[in-house]
Amino acid sequence: MKTLLINPDSPKMYGIGGQCAFPLGLGYIAAVLEKDHEVKLIDVAAEKLDDDSLRDRILKISPEIVGITSDTISFQRAIAIAELIQQIDKEIVIVIGGAHCNALPTYPLKYDCFDISVYGEGERTACELWHRIERRKSYDDVRGIVFRKNGKIVINPKRELIDNLDELPFPARHLFAMNKYIEESHLYAFPVYPIGTSRGCPFSCAFCSNNVVFGRKYRFRSARNVVDEIEILINEYNAKGIYFREDLFTVNAKRVIDVCNEIKKRKLDFKWECESRVDTINEEMLRVMKDAGCELIWFGVESGSQEILDYINKKFTIKQVRNAFRLSKKTKLRAGASFIIGVPGEKIEDIYKTIDFAKELKPDFAWFNIFTGYPTSPLYEYVVKNSLYEKKISHGILIIRTDNFNREKLEKMQIYGDRKVNRNIKKLFKKVLFEIKHGNLTKDKMMKGIKYIKHYYFGSA
Repeated sequence: MKTLLINPDSPKMYGIGGQCAFPLGLGYIAAVLEKDHEVKLIDVAAEKLDDDSLRDRILKISPEIVGITSDTISFQRAIAIAELIQQIDKEIVIVIGGAHCNALPTYPLKYDCFDISVYGEGERTACELWHRIERRKSYDDVRGIVFRKNGKIVINPKRELIDNLDELPFPARHLFAMNKYIEESHLYAFPVYPIGTSRGCPFSCAFCSNNVVFGRKYRFRSARNVVDEIEILINEYNAKGIYFREDLFTVNAKRVIDVCNEIKKRKLDFKWECESRVDTINEEMLRVMKDAGCELIWFGVESGSQEILDYINKKFTIKQVRNAFRLSKKTKLRAGASFIIGVPGEKIEDIYKTIDFAKELKPDFAWFNIFTGYPTSPLYEYVVKNSLYEKKISHGILIIRTDNFNREKLEKMQIYGDRKVNRNIKKLFKKVLFEIKHGNLTKDKMMKGIKYIKHYYFGSA
């Protein structure tokens, strides 16, 4: 069955959206479908296609079925693309999936341009659905889909999660224009390649809605399977850097150590980064990670106020945060910290406390993110119930306001925190020395660096 998969572009609004990262989820869907179908792929975001160019590509491919992935930010563009497809040929079946469908499964079917919405883990659902459509059989009993029947929207039961992730093929990167993806590393002059090695999160942070897709059960790929994929990236795509793109690479200590040992066993030479929680690491794990090529570990610190940490249900303490950064420095691993400012219930004093705490931790990199309400998270529901937002944008995303702040004030606090923590001369020289040591100071990077210094250190464009 002639299949076209599309990743839409997304606008940048209020500092969110507008990113172009390799769509791992779509890569997995492509990989399972191409076993039985002719699959083509268009990444509108990466290829920077306008509607005329996109129309020409679709006409040339002439698909029978189109699958579009979409998060909440890009959903409006997904609608526009689906309507464009309808103009080309009304007989094309249009399936929508991705993060927005997982958050609000029935919502996309409010738009006539979509025939079917897929929610939950999509690989097995896509295979079964495509099989039924190709053979013109009923898909009324296919789990994990929403469709119309007799003029009404019907939602089928959710599909069970995949226990053995090793069963999945690697993402079909050969279908993508891989040269279009430049995932800027914080450490190197070369891009890093993202891979996902686990699904599910056993924690329940109040601002997060990730578990609506992958659930709370933590499932992970075997060390051999993970390193097999890394080896392909090195041998076929000349990868020198890997980013483990998942919220919690370090949940299972034994698995982390097994992956590291497999990397060393195969004598693979590459650098890598991962994300973690401060309460899931120990010194032995960090030393093994460092020995296997890990250079940077990101921690979701979120706040410098224990009261706020408890409020957003982080389930760790300020003491544990301090210990995580102490161990990172002890094992010579660079550590990044991400913070959230502007959660309901937070006061300006709490934000200042977070900025002071960030200065105390001295992370190698720090991000101050403004809390934005995304559908289905507990905090989102609280915001909606109490009308704590300035406006809704892009199909449910909320721009927050409270008695203590509005978006404009938060953006000023974000800049203030960034300058206090990230923009100091000592850190600048430390970064330059690191770049020189690792041979990363290419001409292009030097020019970018000069522009960065003028803008962020001296306040000019």
